[in-house]
Amino acid sequence: HHEQQQRDRKPEAQYSPWLFVQESKQGGSTSRSGAKTRQAQQVLELAAERGLPVAYVDKGVLNTLSGNRPHQGYVLRCGKLQFESLAKLPLPTDQDDKETNDNDDESPPVPNVWLALDEVVDPQNLGALLRSAYFLGHSNDNDNKNPWRMGVLVCSKNSAPPSPVVSASSAGALELMSNGIIYSTNNLPRTLATAEQEGFRIIGASSSIPRELLLQYDSEEEASEHVKLHDLHELPPMEGPTILVLGSEGHGLRNLVARSCTEFVRISGGGEGDDQAGVDSLNVSVTGGILMWQLLRGMK
Repeated sequence: HHEQQQRDRKPEAQYSPWLFVQESKQGGSTSRSGAKTRQAQQVLELAAERGLPVAYVDKGVLNTLSGNRPHQGYVLRCGKLQFESLAKLPLPTDQDDKETNDNDDESPPVPNVWLALDEVVDPQNLGALLRSAYFLGHSNDNDNKNPWRMGVLVCSKNSAPPSPVVSASSAGALELMSNGIIYSTNNLPRTLATAEQEGFRIIGASSSIPRELLLQYDSEEEASEHVKLHDLHELPPMEGPTILVLGSEGHGLRNLVARSCTEFVRISGGGEGDDQAGVDSLNVSVTGGILMWQLLRGMK
């Protein structure tokens, strides 16, 4: 009886996967360009291949389903994404050993570079960072056994969760990377500390030496002798497994996270003598894109 009631409900009231299409687009629309018409047909073909039911509804229903965000006449209701938890970052050599011993083609790839996000709470920034990580960190070389050069690690708490906003901002990279490329951690400082012990280079993005580290020395000059802070153009090339750590939009790196970094990098602004022209003057997603490009450009 319950199943019959569920079937009798309108598709938008059912809690099951559906593809909702604006009624005016049923059978194609003469006002759409040839390329867009083909793309629309591909969407419907993919739905048919996967046995996904399609419901043609008016624009008001789509507006409600999408929370009045842009939808271009299509809304997909699907299951919620979850990032797999990871307490320890694997070394690339772990992958080599596994392939030698097991020849397990199903094992997830082990990137040589990781992007660690310390409580990035804005979903649009998270989406933009994932888009950059996919664009810069994914190889299209068919001969490459591991096409992923970069993995992503986020905090399981106080961070933007996977959501439609993140997906849209990432241009689909969220879904493409969610299976074995993006992970979460319950304790980022501990994960980074373990990674440092295993030989990872950990680079924190910061416009200056974090205050928590300055307090360990008698003067800023003494601190600069012990704590490495590179301008971007002076950052030594990457050798071995590396983690790039970005802090939150408002507060930067947390103290315990900063302590786990082996060095820091900043992006200086164009104005000479402007002490404020550093990483903090850029949006975190812009900063991340620049730093990812710098790290990855020398990789083979």
